Amino acid sequence: MSLQELCARLSELNAVEIDTRPDLQKVSEKLQRDKILVQRQLNAVRDPIARLPLELSSEIFLRSLSPFPKPGVSHAPMLLLNVCNAWTDIALSTPDLWTAIQIEFPCTDDLAHLLPIWFLRARARPLSVFFRGDFWMWNPIVSSVIWRHGPQLGHLKTLHDCKHGDESNIVIDLFHGATPKAMPLLKHLMLQTSDSTTWQRYLPHQILDILRLAPNIIDCVLGTMWGVPESRFTGEKPTLASLRRLTFGERESINNDDLIFNHLSLPALEALSVSVRFPSAPLLRLLERSAPPLQELTMGWSQYLGMNSDYLHECLHHIPSLASFRMWEPSAEIVVNFFAALADSPSLLPNLCRLAFHMTIRSSPQITDLFWRPLLRAVSTRRMDLHVGNFLEAPPPDILAALQDLADDRSHVNGDKRDDCDPQVFDFQFSFSSRAKQFAKRYETQPVFCEQPPRGDFDFGASAGTTLG
Repeated sequence: MSLQELCARLSELNAVEIDTRPDLQKVSEKLQRDKILVQRQLNAVRDPIARLPLELSSEIFLRSLSPFPKPGVSHAPMLLLNVCNAWTDIALSTPDLWTAIQIEFPCTDDLAHLLPIWFLRARARPLSVFFRGDFWMWNPIVSSVIWRHGPQLGHLKTLHDCKHGDESNIVIDLFHGATPKAMPLLKHLMLQTSDSTTWQRYLPHQILDILRLAPNIIDCVLGTMWGVPESRFTGEKPTLASLRRLTFGERESINNDDLIFNHLSLPALEALSVSVRFPSAPLLRLLERSAPPLQELTMGWSQYLGMNSDYLHECLHHIPSLASFRMWEPSAEIVVNFFAALADSPSLLPNLCRLAFHMTIRSSPQITDLFWRPLLRAVSTRRMDLHVGNFLEAPPPDILAALQDLADDRSHVNGDKRDDCDPQVFDFQFSFSSRAKQFAKRYETQPVFCEQPPRGDFDFGASAGTTLG
């Protein structure tokens, strides 16, 4: 029927008075059904979404979703079920609408009844689940449903982001007595806290259990962990042959236990961002045992107390494939010794083409000629892209002139004041473009370390800021 015909038919039905006498009840019920049917047909004709092919209407609905939808009637996709029958049919015929969900604590036990229905609508597609909120109010009944759906999990993310004032003893228990099932589809794992300066900590043996159940994981972000006895690490030591990217700890983390490294092998690891107390024997043993083809390495915040150059160089000798290396707030002595080793030892990081040191302001008085001359030797020997940030005086003019002599028309030398902060703070940047651009193209990055990430942002570097959300 045409739009005009449907409108006319609906007007006719609305004009009929419904007789409620018992002997006419069946006639009245049929009349009511006819009105509902005609109204649905009229809605379908008027609704542009309903007139589209399912592929297009589904795509429009998918674009209305947040990365992790909330399970409420005021949020898509559940909101789409409350518009009309046509939209309900489209939503229920689009499994991708139901593959992701955000579970925010505190929550009621009713969510445990909704989740199986939600996941059933996703059919066999991999699921993405985001636990967030106040983990003091964790609901084990709800989380146990997620662990039972382990075989369907493709992406798991957690974030404790609630303030209680004194959070000095928060232990984040992910299982609460539940036994997770195998997670063969899990590719992305991100376990974080909102404030790395407080004592919000995950249990490392639980994280190891997840990794053991997820042999096909590709990238992983692990927040700060509690220190536990070695005896808590039981079971087999997994070899994660698919893991390419790992962030361990957070840049401003003060105490992060690294014993989990004693129980892992990562033979395919290409990018590692790590914040632990140095020297770290477990990290060194991990590199020795795994011999990964590491391309990118970022070393944490100001936790280099006790680190000596010998330890650093021993770690780096185990990863000759390294092309990009970044350190946050090392001492000037560590950097000077590293430059000297680069100039004097061709076997140390032979493939290095990008190097960045984000210095601490308090180390700036130590940045003298004894700092810049080893830097000049290293750059002249290696022809690498270099960024040194956060120092109080510009490089000496003769150093800049010598570096400019090394440069060609494809190179860049800069030692200027920072525009985005205190005008007394300088950054130094030296770029040989050819090798760095080849590396950047491979990892889809910018060719040089030219930006200063936000203070709280601890990442793999410009090329590894993978978003799991």
